Amino acid sequence: MLRAKKQRVVFVLIGVVVVIYTIEVRVLSKKPTEFSTNFAERSQSLTHLQGRRQRGYESELQPVGEQPRAAFRQCKALFEGDRSAAVQAKKFMENHPKVPVNPEQYKRLTRNCSDFIHRRGYITSVSQEETNFPIAFSLVVYKDVEQVERLLRAIYRPQNYYCVHVDKKSPSDFMEAITAIAGCFKNVIIPSVRIDVVWGQISVLEPEILCMRELLKYQKWKYFINLTGQEFPLKTNKELVKILQIFNGANDIAGSIKRQLSTIKKRTGYVYIGNKRTFITKSPPPAGIRIHKGQVKITATREFVDYVIHNETAHLFLGWVNDTLHPDETYFVSLNNNPQLGVPGAHIGDPDKKPYLTRYVVWVQGKAKCWGKKVRRVCVFGISDLPSLIDRKELFVNKFHLTFEYLTYDCMEEMYFNKTRVEDALPLNSDYYRNLEFVRNHV
Repeated sequence: MLRAKKQRVVFVLIGVVVVIYTIEVRVLSKKPTEFSTNFAERSQSLTHLQGRRQRGYESELQPVGEQPRAAFRQCKALFEGDRSAAVQAKKFMENHPKVPVNPEQYKRLTRNCSDFIHRRGYITSVSQEETNFPIAFSLVVYKDVEQVERLLRAIYRPQNYYCVHVDKKSPSDFMEAITAIAGCFKNVIIPSVRIDVVWGQISVLEPEILCMRELLKYQKWKYFINLTGQEFPLKTNKELVKILQIFNGANDIAGSIKRQLSTIKKRTGYVYIGNKRTFITKSPPPAGIRIHKGQVKITATREFVDYVIHNETAHLFLGWVNDTLHPDETYFVSLNNNPQLGVPGAHIGDPDKKPYLTRYVVWVQGKAKCWGKKVRRVCVFGISDLPSLIDRKELFVNKFHLTFEYLTYDCMEEMYFNKTRVEDALPLNSDYYRNLEFVRNHV
């Protein structure tokens, strides 16, 4: 029953916005009426906002001089799992194929930064609670400038810090457009060094460490979250702040050892040159570190990041994983699950039983449901996946492709920016996060 009530609240939130595609967006700066914390009262209040423009929401960036594209107005029905709406959505996408905004258009639109920030509806004022708890983000990107900019727009807040690494292989116009966007914000950093990222090799890990080093130059932030350009937030910044305050110094880093023992031995038992295994046996890892397998995407404290960048054991271990396979999947997680090292925020407990809250990913295997498409065993979400995304506990969701069932991303955006309007009225299950095993048991 409680879950049903929560879903109804979210559905009402989705219905707040009528998506208006215009050449210029007028941002609604005035806060709506304060909402009751009572579910029924809040739902009734939110209904009165129907038809009002949404601060910071514009699904489609329209370059100056182009005609606006037709709008799809049934996100609420898609989140409810309405099959008729899904059919209409697919027909809509067939009749109105996605034409991404290209790098040259972004370069033109960012010539006047204040106009760009205003027209795109970036959120530039926040609560005191958020101001007192800055977050650092890294974004490792290589394509689809529009999707990268829309992700940045969603997570951007003036007190946070952002490091955007562009793959060295990316086209020059992509790099120029990202640089132009970043140039409009004092707290968005583009590292001067660019890494040629190659799957399976240390170069996957290097941009993360590069951004960690850059972000540590800024003194105030509390937690670090690293992302790719194909993710989207499930929580608003204010929700993130509340959750990270509950984490209270714990890191959220996915890890396993028992279930992945054979994979760990295969990847770290021998020296690799590139992605090819040699017959040279690896020496034991330094400091008695027990190798774990996990994910490179993490939520970690500033102190953890400082350990990675400045601690001698971390440096030795980074050198050790350099000639293994997929070192990005062993480095952070192994540091976080060897508490004898004294790594700040490290997990004390069984990593195989630890939940992973940083990102929601559907690996398409076994009974896992994916209504979108599968790319390298990972679900790329489509419109029929939307009902499964409205009430998740994770912080971010991966993954979306800009031109695949593009209304999926549009509707996620609509739901997110509607939530930013009523953050104080949104319920947060604090007890769930407070009672997480890794939150209760960490260094």
